[in-house]
Amino acid sequence: MYINPVVNLLPSITWKLRYLEWLSLTVHMVMRITSGSNNLPLSFAFWGIFLVLSWILPLHRLLILRQIYVLLAILLIVCANFAGVSLDLLMYIYIAKSFFLIGGKKTFWTATIAGIAWVVSECVSEIQELQELNQPIDFKPPFGFGVYDLSNIAIFSLGIYIAVCAFVILFSSAILAEYKSRKRAEALAEQIEILAADLERIRIARDIHDSLGHTLTNLDIQLEVAQKLRSRDLDKVFLALDTAKILSSQCIEDVSHAVKNMRHSQFNLNNALTNLMEQMRSNQRLKIQWYISLPDLSITSSHQIYCVVKEGLINIQKHARASSVYFTGKFTAKEIILQLEDDGIGFDSDGSNYGSGLHGMKERVQSLGGKLNIKSSPNGGTQILAIIPQ
Repeated sequence: MYINPVVNLLPSITWKLRYLEWLSLTVHMVMRITSGSNNLPLSFAFWGIFLVLSWILPLHRLLILRQIYVLLAILLIVCANFAGVSLDLLMYIYIAKSFFLIGGKKTFWTATIAGIAWVVSECVSEIQELQELNQPIDFKPPFGFGVYDLSNIAIFSLGIYIAVCAFVILFSSAILAEYKSRKRAEALAEQIEILAADLERIRIARDIHDSLGHTLTNLDIQLEVAQKLRSRDLDKVFLALDTAKILSSQCIEDVSHAVKNMRHSQFNLNNALTNLMEQMRSNQRLKIQWYISLPDLSITSSHQIYCVVKEGLINIQKHARASSVYFTGKFTAKEIILQLEDDGIGFDSDGSNYGSGLHGMKERVQSLGGKLNIKSSPNGGTQILAIIPQ
């Protein structure tokens, strides 16, 4: 079964078209009955045919079947007009139907062909009426201007047809454009929701890696050392257990810090980074110096910058074997500058040996629209520079 892509955009178009067609048939029926027409049986026959056609609207059929449906309906309308049963409102309804059933370009040609046939039928119908009244073709009415000849009838009918058809096609096009825009907006909203969920999962994974991941890894190492030395060197076992206790306290503090960040919108970045530096100096045998003077930022930006600095310090603790560390956090009118240096063993900074920690730092800085530059060489220490626009 073929699915019409245009109609799929309009889930309620079926009933809207049916209601409009039924209304048109009702108006024609009332007008014919109240005017005392003498060919009511023929009128009822045409009304019945179009009532059936309104129920068999081929929305999900092949294109050729939809084209046949539209052309058959227009042919019946023209034949009805030749027979003296005027169904002019239905003509414009089927022009609108053709727009949704066969597309805009084909509707133009359909409307052109239908217009020619319609004008001819209008001329024939007018001539028949004048003949019934025993009036000549160039009959001049007693009231009004002009002469009723074939040219005037054709021009008048064609003008009305073009004007109404143009309105119907433009209106149908506007409806279709509105539905397409709504569908695109819904699709974009769904994509944004999926992307937001993915970004949130990435953020949570990065936070776990940057905080609990490192601390739990160190905790596991200390407990493993305690297990291996429990029967040989009790002093080292106790030292490892003391370190494990500090690390477990750090885990609790990280969790508490994360919960506070989620519950409270106030976060002082300068104080948080200062506490981080003091904690590192008290827990490690490192000479650490710092200068911190950062502006008030949003909670999201502050948290990202905090995690970048913390990840850099954790990398120094785990891998650098450094004796001194220097950190600067400052800002200018246009950007925030973070600089972290150590005198450790360094590494090859071509980018291929980056661990997940450095990749996480880069991702966080990029999420803020900034750039992260890393310079390092074996036994030459490491310099990390992050520049983030305000």
